[in-house]
Amino acid sequence: MTIDTTITAGDPLPFLTDEYRTDPYPFYAALRAGQPVFQHPAGFWAITGYAELSELLYNRTLGVADLDYGPATPLHDSMLGADAPKHTRVRRTHSRWFTPKAVQQWSEFARGEIATRLDAIVASGGTFDAVHDLAFPVTFATISKLLGVPAEDGEEVRQATHDIGRSLGLDPTAEEAAGTEKAFAWFIAYNERLVAAKRADPGDGLLDSFLAFEDDGTMSHDEVIASLTLLFAVGHLDITYLIVHGIKLMIEQPAIFATYRDEPDRRADIVNEILRIDTPEQFVARMTTQPITVGGVDIPAGEPLILFIGAGNHDPAVFADPETFDIDRDADLSKHLAFGAGPHGCAGQVLARAEAHDVFSALVERFDRIELAGPVTYGHSEFIRSISSLPVSVS
Repeated sequence: MTIDTTITAGDPLPFLTDEYRTDPYPFYAALRAGQPVFQHPAGFWAITGYAELSELLYNRTLGVADLDYGPATPLHDSMLGADAPKHTRVRRTHSRWFTPKAVQQWSEFARGEIATRLDAIVASGGTFDAVHDLAFPVTFATISKLLGVPAEDGEEVRQATHDIGRSLGLDPTAEEAAGTEKAFAWFIAYNERLVAAKRADPGDGLLDSFLAFEDDGTMSHDEVIASLTLLFAVGHLDITYLIVHGIKLMIEQPAIFATYRDEPDRRADIVNEILRIDTPEQFVARMTTQPITVGGVDIPAGEPLILFIGAGNHDPAVFADPETFDIDRDADLSKHLAFGAGPHGCAGQVLARAEAHDVFSALVERFDRIELAGPVTYGHSEFIRSISSLPVSVS
């Protein structure tokens, strides 16, 4: 999304600073305490309170189609950037592939990939990069299997989707914008090759389903290409960061590792708390299509809203002592907003939870200990909480 966020003195959300990108939560807390609905001088409304965020996520009068995605404009042909009825129509073409029953099939495949990766890690001495040697290869292979395409060109796909993710921040730099334009050009060509190959050799994956919808007029060709791009991105990028954040937390707090191992009935709670405490995607954007009132503040039509779900997940009014990892807190752990909610809630959240669960389960069932084996490298933007390298050792 393109909004000029040039820092001014006293800016409560200094997006471009290292301090903010490393740890935005203190900035969220200060703003939420004073103005949970804040008109930012850059020209958007920043929403940081849980109650206000929850209300807006379910507000069907808000839209996304008129948002300026800048270099990520092609995503307006995906369900991410469309309003009803287009959003409803495109989302329905995805739905049956992400039901709990369908995800069981992908989980069986993912568990095989995880076992293969862990076998290789053990054979090489037990030291590995949790991003490049485990989380990304597993999530990329799984989304490729779901789509029904070869798991090839993984590093190029990873880099392209990372570049696209960076551009979805509020004010991408010239370098990020150029990287995104290059990434989209690569992805369009890549996806066109996948479509051509699938036309020549049909199968039974999600891409085959998309092409059937294109043939009967339910989807346009541009919607097929944009949907492929979106699924490659969210099908591995967000899930990779969820997995890696979880591994990092297990290293920093061994009690989490032990609880996951010893109390299988708490594993879903642990995944929810990982999602809450360091949400991979920190915000979602919406546009008002008519005047609204939220948190006692009147907002006119045609105004961009930035819904800081990462801030809502740290709202002490809902999650007491929010900076502490606590699966015994009074709040319903599933109340976090990491997957959004409402009509644009994450369609693939069942798959995300399942893949994270399968990786964590394999680690605790196979190893006694996991430790840091080198410096952690971060790639945070104001939009994505990402770890680009996490060296670890297992024994």
